Amino acid sequence: MHVDHVAFGWDDLDPVRAALDQVGLAYDYGGTHADGTTHMALSGFADGSYLEYIAPTPGTDSDDAGFWPTALAARAGPAAWCVRVDDVVREAKRAIDAGFAVEGPIHGSRDRPDGRRVEWDQTFERVDSSDRWLLPFPIVDRTPREWRVAETEGLTSLTGVETVVLGVADPDDAAALFDRRYRTPAPVAIDTDAVDGDATVVPGHPFALVGASDSRLARVGERPVAVLLGTTDLAAARTAYELTPTVEWGTRRLAWFDHDLLRGRVGVVE
Repeated sequence: MHVDHVAFGWDDLDPVRAALDQVGLAYDYGGTHADGTTHMALSGFADGSYLEYIAPTPGTDSDDAGFWPTALAARAGPAAWCVRVDDVVREAKRAIDAGFAVEGPIHGSRDRPDGRRVEWDQTFERVDSSDRWLLPFPIVDRTPREWRVAETEGLTSLTGVETVVLGVADPDDAAALFDRRYRTPAPVAIDTDAVDGDATVVPGHPFALVGASDSRLARVGERPVAVLLGTTDLAAARTAYELTPTVEWGTRRLAWFDHDLLRGRVGVVE
């Protein structure tokens, strides 16, 4: 399971970019998606993963956005996550064989500011509507992948998307869902005061599970609640970025980007 990117959804891109500027997290403007209802910026990391900041285009109501309208309208922050695969049709068949409903392959594209069109295929998997955005969606590029994402200049001390923290109604049920789809091992509980509620990590896999609040579940359902970027030197990351004081993430250390819009949603873990 290789994380391709995590979508961070908001109802306006300008305040997100202002928050990124304030904490020192560099990004590139990526352009408008083909249907014209959403546009995005991204922070591309050395390992090829990226964090996508997505919002409605000016003049578009969040409810009419082509991507994750509920999450954008609710200012959910982390909205969905994506895994990179070699063959999206093969992944769709695997999901169907495991008893999941599949939408796609769906052709996607966006137009970069330089006029180049980026294209890909993706599928979405679910058992029912409650887990539609809990599972990652597979993606494969039609155009060269470096057209879609390149390492963003000015990013230092960050290795890439390390952990996607998923907010769920019942961690045991969510673990069983991932085992059914990906044959994942049993989650391991960790001690942390970084999130509300109990947290578990999945050995060898880039996601963790945490019980989401009733209010978040009512607003946006089960989906990512936070994304943790990796670093091999938290002290260097603290020099490069505005970060909160360190908290425990199991046996590791974690700090959030220190802005109201990002705190508790985007962090760095050593």
